[in-house]
Amino acid sequence: MDVRVLFVPLAAAGHFYAMVPLAWALRTAGHEVRVAVPPQLRGMVESSGLPAVSAGGSYDTLGGIRESSEAVRRLTGRSLADFGGLDALPGAVRAELRDLRRAALVADAAHQADDLVAFARAWRPQLVVGDPVAFAAALAAATVGAPLVRHLSGPLPAAARSLGNGLPPAEWPDGLHRLYAAFGVEERADPAAATVDPTPPSLQTQPVPGRIAMRYVPYNGPGPVPPWLLEPAALPRVCVSWSMSHTATSGESDYPAAATAGALHALGGVEVVATVKATDRRRFGPVPEGVRVVAELPLQLLLPTCAVAVNHGGGGTSLTVAAYGVPQVMMPHDPVHVVNAERIAAVGAGVAHRSRPVDVAGIAGCVKSLLAEDRWRLAADALRAENAAQPEPAEAVRELEAVAASGRPR
Repeated sequence: MDVRVLFVPLAAAGHFYAMVPLAWALRTAGHEVRVAVPPQLRGMVESSGLPAVSAGGSYDTLGGIRESSEAVRRLTGRSLADFGGLDALPGAVRAELRDLRRAALVADAAHQADDLVAFARAWRPQLVVGDPVAFAAALAAATVGAPLVRHLSGPLPAAARSLGNGLPPAEWPDGLHRLYAAFGVEERADPAAATVDPTPPSLQTQPVPGRIAMRYVPYNGPGPVPPWLLEPAALPRVCVSWSMSHTATSGESDYPAAATAGALHALGGVEVVATVKATDRRRFGPVPEGVRVVAELPLQLLLPTCAVAVNHGGGGTSLTVAAYGVPQVMMPHDPVHVVNAERIAAVGAGVAHRSRPVDVAGIAGCVKSLLAEDRWRLAADALRAENAAQPEPAEAVRELEAVAASGRPR
């Protein structure tokens, strides 16, 4: 049967990009797909060739997350990145960060819920695929009796329970209780019938409930292939990239990509290519001769030509690098990114560089090691092979068809 599938990503490019291969696999199999996002993100969805519907729009989700990072700075005089992970934060600060991030995500759901539920009631999706922290997805699924499927965009944190993923309702914030009550939806610690997981198993920190395995297929947005990319690199090429959402979530500070590119160029014997968001291009300032800075070049075009990648450890970025078998140096600036970086490092496919302040000379030294020692390339290639061995998206579609056919939320 043809299935109507509603996708609900978090309002951030990386979270949506992770869903695109599955959405297109569903379309290719003949199913109907809609992607619900705030109006300002419709262009991002439509540029992927998928149909978008507007939901919410008056709330800045990434700005809410940025407020939590700014709270850490107010309380400690240091940036969140300076701590290099949740474990290094003072207990009271860690609790404040958690509560503010939960509040931001609940506010996001509250601003989306009316539009999303109204659309669901009109279109009647038979399956809802949602980001783990897009809480409005569960409301939309419940109000039309459709199964909810969680879609991961990287390894789960080591903690067994999180909001929307096993945390008992007794521990939920009041705002989420009110939201569920407003729509008459039963509160459940884990409302998902299954979880689509494109993360290679060796990178996961814990078992994934109801796992539907799927190969990670890189999609990092649209873009033309520049002519220079068709020519073989004269020297080992090193890709430097940074989060597309960094300024929105962390403010104007803590942007080490420019200094890192300069330090890598100073190494000699490498070609440095930095791909940046267009609005971050000004932050590079003068570009050293021999460093190429390009705006909005999708990573899936650049990485196949690279010997090493340097990045922030975001889920989409680190998994894209892994899919091409490229060793990587990661400088995580957010607790979620720390999880990604440490899992990549644990399998030997890269280095989690958590020094604060950022030691660009140390990062350059790590890159030199990754270029010189075969063990990094071999481990990265093993991770690439592990990802390639996972079921292709078309197989995940067949499992989702069965979930939709059951007609049961869970």
